[in-house]
Amino acid sequence: MREFNHERIICYDRNDLAAGAFRERCLQIIETGSSLRIKTINDAIEVHQLKLTLETIPELFEGTDVANAIEVASNLFSSACRYVRERLSSSSIVEAYEDMEVQYADQFWDLLCSCGAEKLICGEKLSVLLSRHVECLPGILANKKIVGMFDAEIRESLIDNPYFSAELLIREYATKSGDPDGIFLPKSLSQDDFDSIMADYLGDQRANPNYEEALFNWPSGSSKCEFSPSPHVKVQAKRACDAAMETMFGQGAGLEYGAGVRIDPEQVACKGIERDGFTLIYSFSERWLEKFTDHATVMNNCRYLLDIVDNDGFMSMPAHAHEESGLLATLGSRVLGEYRTNMASNMRESLSYTEVVAYSHFLESRGAKLERAIEWAYNVYFAEEYSIDGFTLALPADGASWLDKCKSIGPEIERAAKSYSIYSTAGRIDGDYFPYVTFKSFGDLKALSERKYAIAGSDFDQYATSLFSDQCMLTYRRGHDDKARCFYELMRKTEVFVGDYNPIYTDLIHRLIDSKLACMDDETEALSPTPRADCLKAAWDNGAVSLQGRGSDGLAIVESLVSDGMLSYSEKLFTPDESAYLDYMFNDATFSNSQGLRNRYDHAHSPIVDPNSEEFRADYYRMLTLLIAVTLKINDELSATTGRGHLENFVDWPYYDESVLNLVEELAAGEK
Repeated sequence: MREFNHERIICYDRNDLAAGAFRERCLQIIETGSSLRIKTINDAIEVHQLKLTLETIPELFEGTDVANAIEVASNLFSSACRYVRERLSSSSIVEAYEDMEVQYADQFWDLLCSCGAEKLICGEKLSVLLSRHVECLPGILANKKIVGMFDAEIRESLIDNPYFSAELLIREYATKSGDPDGIFLPKSLSQDDFDSIMADYLGDQRANPNYEEALFNWPSGSSKCEFSPSPHVKVQAKRACDAAMETMFGQGAGLEYGAGVRIDPEQVACKGIERDGFTLIYSFSERWLEKFTDHATVMNNCRYLLDIVDNDGFMSMPAHAHEESGLLATLGSRVLGEYRTNMASNMRESLSYTEVVAYSHFLESRGAKLERAIEWAYNVYFAEEYSIDGFTLALPADGASWLDKCKSIGPEIERAAKSYSIYSTAGRIDGDYFPYVTFKSFGDLKALSERKYAIAGSDFDQYATSLFSDQCMLTYRRGHDDKARCFYELMRKTEVFVGDYNPIYTDLIHRLIDSKLACMDDETEALSPTPRADCLKAAWDNGAVSLQGRGSDGLAIVESLVSDGMLSYSEKLFTPDESAYLDYMFNDATFSNSQGLRNRYDHAHSPIVDPNSEEFRADYYRMLTLLIAVTLKINDELSATTGRGHLENFVDWPYYDESVLNLVEELAAGEK
C-alpha cells in the first residue's frame, strides 16, 4: 500500500466536523471536468468520494452550479468504473490493493461494489490478498455482497489469523467502540470456529486484557452477533485476564487508593476523617456508638452517620457519568452493556461496605445486632410511625452459615422492594398481591409524588457540556495558565471576560448568557455562573437534583430549567444512577458485567467448598449494605409523604470533630 495522501477527498457525513474539509479539492476536480484522466486506482476512488460528497451534502456547494457539478461527477464516476473493471481484468485484486493509498482502505471496497467490479475478483487471488494483508478484513466484512460471494475464503482467513480476527470480532460486537451493523460474517462460520478463534487468541502472549474482559463479560441479548463465547472460552478469558492483572499490578504498580474505618475509644465527636495519601480513614466515636444501641438510634446512625446516603438522600455508592475526566473516560475499550465504575465510585462503595462491616461487628460485641434493627424498621416502625401495615422482613438467624445468610437475604431485599411497590401503587400493602407482582428492576419503583427528582432533559448535554466538561475549549483561555477543570469552575475562581477567547467561541458564550446560565457584570463585564447553572451542576455531578427541601426559589429554578428542556422531572423512588447500581449489584439482567448477588445464590453459581468462606461473608455484607440503602430510601420517601419520622433533634453531642473541617480546608487549598 502507498503512503497516506492528505489531499485526497474523503466523504464525511454532514454532521461530521470534517464534512467540509475537502470542499476546495472537490471544486478543483469539478472545474477540471472531462479533461481529468483516471490513471490510478486512487484517482478512481477519489472520484467516487467526490460523487458521494455532492450527493450527501449538496449544501456545501451553495453558490455554485450544483446540478452541473453532479453531472460532471457522474461522468467522472463512469470513467472510474471503466478503469476499475479494466484494471481487474488485466491484473489481480492484489496488485490493485497494493497500489492503493492508506487513507482509502475502506473506500476501496465501497468503490468495487458500486462499480459492480466485485464480480471480476478471483477467489484464489482474494485468498492471496488476505494472506498478505489481513488488515483488509474490516473493509471486506463491511460489504455484505463481497462476504456472500467469497464466504469460504473469508472464513478461512478469519480462522488462520486468530489474533487479528478475534480482536476485530470482540471490538465490533462486544465493545462500545464497535458497530455491530457495520460488518457481516460468512454464513459458513460456525460456533466451533468462533470458539476456536477466541481460544487461539487467548493463547497468544499479545492478547489484550481489555479484550479478555470483554470475552468473559460478553453482552448477552444486546449484541447482534449470532455467536457468544462458550463456557470454556469464558473461563479461559477470566483466568487470562486475572493473570494479566496480577502481572501488571501485583508488584505494586499502579495507584493505590482506598477507604478505611476506625472506631476510636478516645474520640468524642460522632465522626472524624483523616487522609493518608489517597486513602481516607473515617473514625467513629466508640463512646457514642456504645451509649446508644437501641434500634431507632442504630437506624439513625445508618442514615446520618454512616456514608450510605448523603444529606440529600442520594445513595453514595453509584457511579456517575461525569465524575472522571474526559481523558480517562476514553482510555481503553469498554465492554458493550457494562456498568461503568471509576476510582471515586469504587472508594465510596468500599467505604459504605467497610462501615457496615465495622458497625455490625461493633454492635455484636455489645450484644446488639444490626439485622434486628433493620427488621424492627419494617416489622414495627413503619406501622407505628407511618400507620402503614404490611411491611415485613425476616433476616437470617444467628448462627447460620455465611452461605445460608446469602441465600436468605436476597429474597428479603426483593420482599422489601415488592412491599413498597404494592404500597406505592395501591396505597396499602395487600399480601394477596405478592405472587402476582414481578420485580425486574429497581428503576421500576415509583415515588409517592410525581416530582421527586429533576434529571437530565433532552437539551441537557448541549448546555451542561459547555459549562462543566473538561473537554470544552471554554475551559482554556488564550494567554492564561488557568488550572480550572471546566468553564463553570473558571468563572467561579477568577475574572473571565468574553474578550479572553477567540471569536469562534463568542457565540457559545453568548448562548450561555442568553440561556441565563452565565451572566455579565454590568460594570466590569466579568462573567459568572447563575443559580440556574448551579442547579444544572448538581444534576451533572449526581445524575439528579433532589426536590425535597428546596425552597420556592429553588423549585422555581428547577421549573425554569425543565421548561427549557435542560432538566425533566422524575417520579421514581431511585435516581437513574441509583437504580442502575442496584440492578448491577443485585441481578444479571441489565449489565454484561453484573455482580448478580441475588442470582448467584439462586442458581448454583459455584461449588461449595466452605459454607463459611470469606467470599460468602463478603457477599453477605455487600447485600446487607444494599438492604440498608433500600431501607433508608423507602423510609425517606414515607417520611416526606406523611410528614412524620423526621429526626427532630440531636442529642447534645458533637457530630463532627475538627478533622473534618481540616480536611475540607486541605482539599480546597489543593484545588487553588
